[in-house]
Amino acid sequence: MNRQAVNPGSTNLFSRISILALLLVLSMVLDFLQSRFLPLYLNLDWTLIFVFYIGWSTNPIKGSIAGTVFGIAQDFLLGVMLGLNGVIKTVIGYFSSYLSTILNPDLAGLMRFLLIALISFFNNLVLYRSQQVLTDVYGAVPVLTVLSGAVLTGIAGDLLFRLLDRLQSNPKQFFS
Repeated sequence: MNRQAVNPGSTNLFSRISILALLLVLSMVLDFLQSRFLPLYLNLDWTLIFVFYIGWSTNPIKGSIAGTVFGIAQDFLLGVMLGLNGVIKTVIGYFSSYLSTILNPDLAGLMRFLLIALISFFNNLVLYRSQQVLTDVYGAVPVLTVLSGAVLTGIAGDLLFRLLDRLQSNPKQFFS
């Protein structure tokens, strides 16, 4: 008997997991390359973009799990205190899923850019402050760096949303 005939959902589950793994690897590679070769003020948070997309396209539990996995992988790769990005990205995954039920799920253009940029700004602000509190080393938060990173993340996030939405006709069905 054919394996798919016994469990028809196994192939779909495998493809969903492989797409999530591909997104994780892609975000880690992009984060690594940009942290090594681009100046700090060109800091795009690819992990945040992917976590926000997954959270926006799924339920709060899946968004939180994706945020945790992506955030801890980002902590490990970038050498940030292990767990900081994991916690922040978990909240973002949950929050983006919640926002997709309140706001228009087909949010596009300027509104999606502003939403991603605002979340990125607060993500970086919380990350800087948390590191300062935990290491007991205080200083000024580089507001212009955080702001430029938020704007660039918002632009890249909106463009990536458009691309991924074209690849998947209904992302809510794909990730569910």
